[in-house]
Amino acid sequence: MKPNSRTTTQQRGFTISQMVITLVIIAVVSTAGVLGVKAARAEFRLQNNARLFATYVEKARADAIRRHAATGQESSIETFGPGSTTYAITMDFGAGTVETRNFELDSGLSFSTAAKRVTFDWRGRITEAWVFQIFSEYLERSLPVDVSGSGDITVGEQHFPDQLIPPVEIAEVTGDVESTPTPTPTPLPSATPPLDGNGDPEATPTPTPTPTATPTPTPNNNGNGNGPGDNNGNGGDNGNGNPSPTPTPTATPTPTPTPSTQCVSSISPSSLSLSQSDPSKKTGSAVFTMVNGTGVRIISASLVGNGNSLTLGVGLQRIDGSGSSVITVTTKNGAGNRGVFVVQVAADPACGSAKQLMVSVSN
Repeated sequence: MKPNSRTTTQQRGFTISQMVITLVIIAVVSTAGVLGVKAARAEFRLQNNARLFATYVEKARADAIRRHAATGQESSIETFGPGSTTYAITMDFGAGTVETRNFELDSGLSFSTAAKRVTFDWRGRITEAWVFQIFSEYLERSLPVDVSGSGDITVGEQHFPDQLIPPVEIAEVTGDVESTPTPTPTPLPSATPPLDGNGDPEATPTPTPTPTATPTPTPNNNGNGNGPGDNNGNGGDNGNGNPSPTPTPTATPTPTPTPSTQCVSSISPSSLSLSQSDPSKKTGSAVFTMVNGTGVRIISASLVGNGNSLTLGVGLQRIDGSGSSVITVTTKNGAGNRGVFVVQVAADPACGSAKQLMVSVSN
């Protein structure tokens, strides 16, 4: 006999909550994967552009050595300041003449250091070590390309820290070379005067004096012709030969209107030299001053090129009228934070033109 109760069949599938949780996990993993891919691509572009830039620097140096470059024909590389994406290479590209070509960084990359032209002499050397920083907007960090004074080039690191080498003082050496005595001049013999017929020296003739010319008086045209003329010719005009001149009126100067007083700003000092390793040079300051200001102005300081290689501080952010504010600059550790950077200090509303503070950061 069949039982009256119905058997429950086994159910298979997922609940709605399980599906929602699964989709959330997939979205999170996919987002992380996409961000990771973008970061990897940005890192690849940064590394590739920095190494390509370093390759051109090395080519310019090798070209200067190969050509034994004379003065005015050196090879060079030039960048154009924070935020710029173009760099110029001057060298012989194979045509037998020195020419300049411009190259562009990839999208999202720019230089964050100050404008600089580095010139290689015939030995492949430059006047001073320099650091080029290439900044990635996506990664928000820079990658350095170092060029030492001897012309060595490194990417990402500094194997030749010229700034850490102390200057060598060369002592002046004296007395190691025997001085040549000054010769005594030999006197020339005096000339013998000629003899006359009796064998005696001839007398020196006395020169005839030149007569002095007597100046001829010049008439001064001061005749006094008073009265009418007669038959004996003694008459003249009724007047004096020295007429009185008519005075010329003096011109009255037109007053120049005084220009209205305008707000003027300044910064002192205009440059700072800081260090990442020396505690006494990790922080520096400059004073931003406004004169003839009216109303309230907001003071701001920013790194030109949208970089973040320095920590900036503004002592007084609001100034009513005239006044001063201390701008503080602190270094950050890391190879991407070395070089010469430009800090722009400005007031809003503007007080004259914005001022630039050059900050040099070494190891």
